[in-house]
Amino acid sequence: MAEKITKDAIFEAVLNASFYRSTGATSLADIANELHIKKASLYNHFSNREDILTQTIEMCAEYIKTITFIPPDVESIAKKYSPETVLKGIVNRYFKMHEKSPLFQIYTFVESQKYFNATAAAIVTEEKDKIVRQTEQVLLALATEGKVVLTKSSSSYTAEWFCSGINDMLNMYLIKRKQIIMCNPAAGAGQLFTLPVDEKSLDAVDAFVDQFVTYIK
Repeated sequence: MAEKITKDAIFEAVLNASFYRSTGATSLADIANELHIKKASLYNHFSNREDILTQTIEMCAEYIKTITFIPPDVESIAKKYSPETVLKGIVNRYFKMHEKSPLFQIYTFVESQKYFNATAAAIVTEEKDKIVRQTEQVLLALATEGKVVLTKSSSSYTAEWFCSGINDMLNMYLIKRKQIIMCNPAAGAGQLFTLPVDEKSLDAVDAFVDQFVTYIK
């Protein structure tokens, strides 16, 4: 049976075990139990627990690189819709992406490791920088259409300000979502896909966007 267990399956087991127990409290036995194998079988792929965590973080980095904050046709969207509609659509999509598997588990895993692992810290920094750059692209597209007042010199700072608020709200949003899951363990992993809609938090995000747009119109 050990030969049938892939690295990807082990990565998934690490993320699932860490999601419910925390990374520091997750042992090799916990990972093996997720896969219904003996702990010794993990050594067919990894040298030790640290090696498993290191390679899991590297896998997370590759996955996160594929996540984009903005749609590829942002220029046409900026031309068609109001700044409020454009930014609310982008942010709401981003929030909902993060509460689904595997991004929910990946996000919480990397965030928990950023204080202890240089690679995890770099992932967080690179992701924030990417979101700021992509937000700046959106804002400049809106400015080109005359829908906001923004200069090239101020766009980076303005995007960073916006993303700082969004990042804080995303963290709080996911904390609340995870607490719901942790309080209902009987639902299992499937609950990641069946969480009730958190209208209050999403309304707060929309209100933040509305307030932000008033400053750049």
